[in-house]
Amino acid sequence: MVNKTRDRSRERAREDYVKGIYHLSGDAPVRAADLARHLSVSRASVSKARRVLESAGFVRASHERVDALRLTPKGLELAVSMVRRHRLVETFLHRALGVPLERVHADAEKIEHTISDDIAQRLAEFLGNPSTDPHGHPIPRASSTAFVSSDARLSQARPGDHLVVTTLDDRDDRSVKYLSAHGMLPGLRLTVEGTSAAGVRVRAGRKRVTISRQAADHVRCVAAAARSASHG
Repeated sequence: MVNKTRDRSRERAREDYVKGIYHLSGDAPVRAADLARHLSVSRASVSKARRVLESAGFVRASHERVDALRLTPKGLELAVSMVRRHRLVETFLHRALGVPLERVHADAEKIEHTISDDIAQRLAEFLGNPSTDPHGHPIPRASSTAFVSSDARLSQARPGDHLVVTTLDDRDDRSVKYLSAHGMLPGLRLTVEGTSAAGVRVRAGRKRVTISRQAADHVRCVAAAARSASHG
């Protein structure tokens, strides 16, 4: 008799590993140590998973580094599918069910493994085919290639910078709750008025607020001029 629970666990682990590589660098090489840290697992677990994923054709060794691995086209396809499902589920939970922003990531992490690409497509159509999730991350289409954000962190901003918030790091629920409470959401235009050990002082319209250093590290931004030009 097949142990479906064990089989499902292995499938979920495979999906989590390829998605983790995608999040770290798309289709570029990823060091085993970085992947272990990202997934909060041991190096030994990564080494074991690597052998399984290589055998199944989802990853291959990197020519650049002996301790790194990268996604094959098959692995990239699975990773994009998982990221798409995750971000569509987040969007559905937040928009349709009113789930607070700081809770949708953890719930989507569970649900993404239980739905098919067909259900994900139905969700997309139900939601009007959104291009981004509630945290500002792009929702890839099935044929998309890897995407890795190069936007700067708010914690790196300088006084006088005019910025637009693009994404929030959805892996830290506490920071998402904090940022949401302070109105630091994707699309917000702000001006950096100062920086200190306490945090980053910003102005958005008539509202002024100091965002803690830790929270500011979870906010990605682009220059307001660059965003205006790209939408012009």
